[in-house]
Formats: sequence, structure tokens, C-alpha cells
Amino acid sequence: MTDNQKDTTGETTDIKSFHPDYKALNSPNINNLHRFPENTGSQTGHDFSLENSLFQALEEISKEKKMFFTLPKSYIDYVPPKLHRGRTSWYISYYVKNPETGKLKLFRIKVNRFHSPRERIHAAKEIMAGLSERLAMGWNPLLITKAPMTSVPVFQVFSTYLKVKEKEMESQSYATYASYIRIFKTWLAKEGCQDSTPICSITEPMARLYMNYLESGKGLSPRSYNNYLSFMVTLYDWLKDKGYVHANIFAGLKRKPRRLMAKKRRMLTDKELATLFSWGQENNPEYLAACLLCYCCFMRPKEIALLRCQDIDLQKQLVHVRADIAKNDRESFRTIPDAMMPVMQHLDLSRPERFLFGYHVGHSYDFRPSAVAGAKKRFSDYWAHTVRDACHFSKDVQLYSLKDTGITNMLSEGMAINLVQQQADHSSVAMTAIYVGHKATASEEIKSALSLP
Repeated sequence: MTDNQKDTTGETTDIKSFHPDYKALNSPNINNLHRFPENTGSQTGHDFSLENSLFQALEEISKEKKMFFTLPKSYIDYVPPKLHRGRTSWYISYYVKNPETGKLKLFRIKVNRFHSPRERIHAAKEIMAGLSERLAMGWNPLLITKAPMTSVPVFQVFSTYLKVKEKEMESQSYATYASYIRIFKTWLAKEGCQDSTPICSITEPMARLYMNYLESGKGLSPRSYNNYLSFMVTLYDWLKDKGYVHANIFAGLKRKPRRLMAKKRRMLTDKELATLFSWGQENNPEYLAACLLCYCCFMRPKEIALLRCQDIDLQKQLVHVRADIAKNDRESFRTIPDAMMPVMQHLDLSRPERFLFGYHVGHSYDFRPSAVAGAKKRFSDYWAHTVRDACHFSKDVQLYSLKDTGITNMLSEGMAINLVQQQADHSSVAMTAIYVGHKATASEEIKSALSLP
């Protein structure tokens, strides 16, 4: 190692401020000193000397446990601690790489407070064993000011993150976050991560390999890959903000291009719409109403699943999408077209507090009102397991195709684009567009739009 690779200006620390058990080490009654060479913080029997750090022992243990982690390299990312015994001063030296300059920076820890050479050697061995282990696992004192929590165990950090998010998010969004964390933890555990592994041990090369695993091992689609990557970037932004890491190791990874994420669904033809309408009227009018809320009112499955009977105003021909169920957290009102009214009038709205398309135990595809909300997945599952076969739809004709078809058809019929934007509650660059759709008045133009078979 050349001199220009080192920053020898150094920082000096007194042992009293460094060692957590200074008082115990300073005690003159050290009974187990003669046994210290066999008790270095690794496994019993691992010999220890001032010339041989604990890194080799840790490396052997890691190999035995098939640990995957890309740990720092001795004499590249750090120089193991060494005891210097001078005439007037004893100190421990070690180097760590400065992430800003790329050079190794010198650190010193004085051990002069111990009077006898025997006590100094004992204290030095204790300190160097701990230092070697921490350095080998990625600890860097230069990062403490930027990320003071880097030594916290990784699984504990993830648990803290989920506890915070549980208080901030809706249950469904929280469940998605928890699933992402669970998959990442499972992968880390398979690669050798333990309960005591610090968060700083998770490196950028590991981030790349994890994303490679998701893409090849789990066979994620480009869209799902980007969703996972977006979450990991969000997670590590939070970790960086809270001082657990000094950099976002996922931020530099590239997303899959848009051309690979073309939607695998198409719009319904007029003939297919007529087939759906006829089949729904005869077999499941409640589900047909849900389909029309998607086609005519451009509502999302989650919003439909959480509608209450009191959100439907047949007299005003309005659907109230409450802020707490809207994807964008904004309240809006959707106009019910005249052609849709006969289907909506068929619904039982007698108990306003009930969920319009509720859940009934033992009858997953009963979409009548209930005191218990049904999961949004029921709508797509029923489409895939029942509607598609009954109506002879291909797989690219999906439930959400109804929304695409409705918006396109309404624009094709000459409806003003601002009215379609209001009905769909879409945002735009115009500041006023944020509030479009919030006024509880129905559009006369939309009332007469979209004739049904």
C-alpha cells in the first residue's frame, strides 16, 4: 500500500471515551488474563496475536455459514488495528476508507490510562478484537455523523420501519409494504443474514444481486420489477433520512423501460359489451352494477369495494367517492348516466351504512350489501373464474378494460375532455384540475352519454 493511498493526519481517541467497560478493564484484579489468548471474541481455540486480526476468523466463520455478504476487504477498505508500544505512549492504530476521498484515514486510540504493561495489553486485545469484528462487518466511524444508526441489526430496522408505516398507511397499502419487506428478509436470511447482522452490511452489490434474484429467480414481469425497485428506493430513502444508512444503495439501479411494460389488456368491443350486459342482467345484476361503475363512472375496484349504500344518490344521479377510499385521497363525485340508472335502481340501498358490494361468509361471489366490506380482489377473481368463460372473453379482456373502454368511448362520442377528466377524477398540470369533480352537481351532458345495449 503506497503512502498516497493513506491519510496519515489521523484522529486520536482516548480509551476512556472508546471502551464501554473502561472501569472493569481498569480494575487491578484481572483474574483471567492468562486465558485471554483463547478468548478473543471469535470461537474458542482461535489464536489471536497483535499481528493477526480477527478478520481471518470471521472470514472462516462466514464461509462455514455460507454467508453471501460482500464484506469490506482487509487492507483495501480498512487496515486492522495494531498496538504501538512507545516509550511514553501506547496506542492502537487502524485505518478506514474515507468515502469522500477514497483514501484510508488513520485513527488512534490511546491506552495510556492503564499503568502496567500487562493491563495495557489486556485492554488493547479487548479493543482490537471488537474493532476487528466491527470493521470486518462494515462499520466505519467516518459515517457515524451521517448515519449514526448503522450498527443497528437489519431485521430490527425493518421492524421499526413497518411499525412506523402501520400508523401512517391504509391497511391494504401496509400489507403490500409488509410483503415487500418479508420477501427481502427471506432472501437475506437464505444468504446468511442473522439477527445480529448490522444494517451497514447490506451493500450496493447485494442490492444488485437481490434485484437480479427477483427478476430471474421469481420471474417478475418488468412492471412488477419496477414496483419492487420503487419500494426499495423508498425504503432506503427512509433509512437514510433516519440515520440508519449513509447512502441509498438502490438509487442507482435502472428501471425497466416503458416499452417492456405495455398493458396486457385491450378494450372491449361493442359486441363484447353487449354480451357482458346481457349475461350480467340475467346472472348477477349486482356484479353488473359494479362493472358499470367501472365503465361509466371510471371507478377503481378498490373504490367500488368500499362504497357504502349511502354513497349512492339516485335522485341526483351521483356516486360519492369518499376521500378515505379514493386512490388519490381526494373526494369526488361521479355522474350516473341515464342508461345506467335501471341497473342502479335494482340495488338494495335500504341500509345506508352497509357496504354496497359486501362480503357474505361462505358466498365469496355474493355481491349484495353487507355490514362487512369485500376485498377488491373478488371483482377481478369473479371476472377471471366466471365472467370470462361465460362470455367467451380472451385473457386480454380484463375487468379494468372496462374503465379504458368507457373513457375512450365517451371521448369518441364527442364529450368535452374536461368533463371526462372530471368524471375520471384525473389530475393535470392546471392547478384548478386538482379540484375538478369535487362539486356535488351532476353533469347533464354525462347523464345522456354512453348508451347501453
